[in-house]
Amino acid sequence: MHDPLFVRATAITGGDTVIVIAVDSLGINNDILGPGRDFTAEVRERVQQQTGVPPTHVMIASSHTHSSPETGDVRPFPDQEWLETFRDRIVQAAREAVESRRPVTATIGRGAVLPGTLAINRNGHVYPGIPPQDPEVTVVRFRGDEWSSVFYHFTTHPVYVQVQPFVSADFPGVTSAMLELNEPHCQAALFLPGAAGNQAPPPDPLTHGGARFDEENNPDFEVIRNLFAHTARMGMYLAQTALDVPGETELSGPVTAARRTVRVDSRDLPDRGPFEAELIGRRRALADAIGRNAPKAEIVRLTQRVQDVEETLVAIDRGTDPIDAEVQVLRIGGLALAGLPGEPFVELGFQLKSMSGDGRTVLPVGYANDYLGYLTYPEAWDTPVYEVSLGPWTRIGRFGGQQLTDTAKALVDELWTTPNE
Repeated sequence: MHDPLFVRATAITGGDTVIVIAVDSLGINNDILGPGRDFTAEVRERVQQQTGVPPTHVMIASSHTHSSPETGDVRPFPDQEWLETFRDRIVQAAREAVESRRPVTATIGRGAVLPGTLAINRNGHVYPGIPPQDPEVTVVRFRGDEWSSVFYHFTTHPVYVQVQPFVSADFPGVTSAMLELNEPHCQAALFLPGAAGNQAPPPDPLTHGGARFDEENNPDFEVIRNLFAHTARMGMYLAQTALDVPGETELSGPVTAARRTVRVDSRDLPDRGPFEAELIGRRRALADAIGRNAPKAEIVRLTQRVQDVEETLVAIDRGTDPIDAEVQVLRIGGLALAGLPGEPFVELGFQLKSMSGDGRTVLPVGYANDYLGYLTYPEAWDTPVYEVSLGPWTRIGRFGGQQLTDTAKALVDELWTTPNE
């Protein structure tokens, strides 16, 4: 373990109570506990039992760090006991957040990192002009008597140190730790990821192209050391940017929530037969290499070829039945957190952000309450991008991302037109 993973939570009461939970995880697919069980539902049920806060008012947002246990259900998770401990730690953080409430003043402000420093559109090759990217940093502060909590919202993939031997919270871990040291009396700094489906850090000159493993699959620790050094630099830069954002506007108004379950179409899938036959052949080649004591590099390469087909079969075996997906919006005074259950493209995030104005700020929150893979805008399916390739990371079809975004827009408007405003 390079640095610890945390769950952080803040509870806000202003009439109703909402709980925002930020987890250092890849994403949490609700099927990971097994058939007939729902991870987020179990968390919410326990939170309600211990705090009285209803399930509709609890949001769980994953940071999407790629150096964490694989809870996105790309492959079955092998350790049931760990998953249940993971669930219970999330519940514990939510309960402690409710128990530690006190009077605060809430403010919101915006800043930005320099374009191209922390986030670029990784699919820039498919756009005729300048590809869309989102360098904005939004900071929400809750400050009371020798007590504070912070939300910071930013849009990029935490992938500085992916595919290497160490557990890490990636740059959000660095940023949260620095904010907790430097914001006065800060109890917790929660990272809220934006619509980062096609947003990623630009290459680091020190590590770009450097293989994390040699041909024998042994870690290259010099490259990995440089990766972590760059992670620290970028995390501190984001933290300093957040620290410099002033609390320009006081948040006032009701605290409430709404959610809606939407049935969306799955992606189209090919026949299983050819891929099953291909898997048999690749497994046979791997077994032959092991049997003749082939060089380790060859065995590693053949193993990866087996895994590639296995992941395709995971996607096919999930089938094409429609998927029930939750959209949730929390209103905290003039702030709307619009939670989407996957990796929304930045184009969808801009649609939600465009609803801001007249004292209202709308922020998309990705990886919220479930992990259903990439949520694209429809035209992305006509372009050669990784996110629509055949794999377990893309479960929802062409129009699902837009459908979920439209649902979030409707919920935002509902929360601003209810009688308790």
